[in-house]
Amino acid sequence: MNLNSTQLYLLLVLLLVNLGLSENSAAQEVEVSGFATIGLTHSAGDTVSFRSSLLNKGREDFSFAPDSVLGLQANVRFSENLDAVGQIIVQDRTDTNLNNYVELAFLRYQINRNWSAKIGRFSTNSYLFTDYRYVGHLLTWARPPVEMYSTAGSLGNMDGLQTSYIHDVDFGAIKFSLSYGESILHNGGEAGDVRVDYEDFTVFNVEFQATEWRIHAAYLSAKLDNFVFPDADEFVSAIALVPSIFKPYAEQIQFSIIPDGRRVTYASIGGQYTLNDVEFIAELSDYDGDWGLASSARSGYATASYRIASLTPYMTLAFYNRGEQPEVIDFAAAQAALPSPVYQQLLFLTADSNETIRGASIQQRSISLGMKWDFSDSWSFKAQFDHYRIDSFGSGFFGELTALTPSEKFTYNVANISLTTTF
Repeated sequence: MNLNSTQLYLLLVLLLVNLGLSENSAAQEVEVSGFATIGLTHSAGDTVSFRSSLLNKGREDFSFAPDSVLGLQANVRFSENLDAVGQIIVQDRTDTNLNNYVELAFLRYQINRNWSAKIGRFSTNSYLFTDYRYVGHLLTWARPPVEMYSTAGSLGNMDGLQTSYIHDVDFGAIKFSLSYGESILHNGGEAGDVRVDYEDFTVFNVEFQATEWRIHAAYLSAKLDNFVFPDADEFVSAIALVPSIFKPYAEQIQFSIIPDGRRVTYASIGGQYTLNDVEFIAELSDYDGDWGLASSARSGYATASYRIASLTPYMTLAFYNRGEQPEVIDFAAAQAALPSPVYQQLLFLTADSNETIRGASIQQRSISLGMKWDFSDSWSFKAQFDHYRIDSFGSGFFGELTALTPSEKFTYNVANISLTTTF
């Protein structure tokens, strides 16, 4: 499936939604809904700036941008078996490409009571709360834990085909979903635009649901291709022109930065258990990839909350552990193999590339304390405080305020108050 076909069926779905909203449409039922969060966030520090997603801008001090979201959704039913869904979410994206705002745009056909199929842009369902991670009123937190959900901008939806099967059991229901297609990451910053295609994108989901609990597991696999980044042509040309003594290290640099043709995998499992007024939520993930800008890592969190009338205090512990140190080449091996003057020259030549790899690296732990107040059926007020402990060259979740990524361990605090609603 190529980009042109993706554009065609996304356009088709959006046209169908538009037809459904018109007076002369054959649609039997049209529903327009939305959700919004107005959040004031304060991040304290002179090293990094806060962002709730890797695709968003970094903000410092007081700002409404990091946690404020507006979503609009149209559901159009054409028959008992056929409907269309379109959803646009507006938030503080770095790259304003339309791809970063269209969250859903699919046609769904209910084959029978148990089987259904989708075509278009739909959720990968790769996280426990993927489908409504932006609908703040439905969530306990001010935002889903960044250690799991900051990367969801590039893994939260895909373009393609999906089939699902629901099987009823004594304790509830089991849902199986298999999806195939592609996804395109658009990001950017002051240096320029970044893009990579996730091709041959396959997703398998299993979800168990009962009255008091829900368990969800996902497996994703994709091939990376068509990586575009600032000064890409100059980078490739420079790699090809280095002296022969540096050739092995130039090849390592190219392998580390350009991922074309390589496959990445992601697996996650999560659960939610509610007993009267007590709720426990936990998720774990394992990402495997040898791309230097997004190397292998494990992440997870656990949340406990207790509802007292309309108030719900909660606490979250979270972590993100990278698989290896962020280095663009094996410097220890290079130092042992090269004369000292040559090795020093190699350090100079690789400085920019190595800083790029370090800047994308993530290694952190956090504790979050918060309170949710449901003061009406459709409105909530939230207050949350996050304390992050970040390892050296591990601040990749956040924006940089300094010229170099932090080389020492440091702590970082973020506070938020927000109003959320559905309409």
